[in-house]
Amino acid sequence: MALIVFRSKAAAEICMFAETAQRMLEIIGKEPSERGVIRGPDLELALGRLQDAVEEEKTALREARKQQDADERAGQPQAERLPPITLGQRAFPLVEMLRAAARRGVDVTWGV
Repeated sequence: MALIVFRSKAAAEICMFAETAQRMLEIIGKEPSERGVIRGPDLELALGRLQDAVEEEKTALREARKQQDADERAGQPQAERLPPITLGQRAFPLVEMLRAAARRGVDVTWGV
């Protein structure tokens, strides 16, 4: 599996599996590619899009849990499942990097 490394003068490097990084880039409106940059003026927009996607997923997971609880109360057997690794968990390091870069007014780059 390939890795993508996000870099910024405002934070330590972040390594992500390419599949996860591509999802993050699509969410923030960047074309997934081997290399790229999120310029200083675009950081707030990218951060907002990523945070919105995390909140949407949280809402969807809450609804799914409510449905699962209702099914359990109705006596429908449920298979034991591990909690999923959420977008919020995967995005957290990048969100923090985007925040730090926005505060300092520096770019965020990515590459293999």
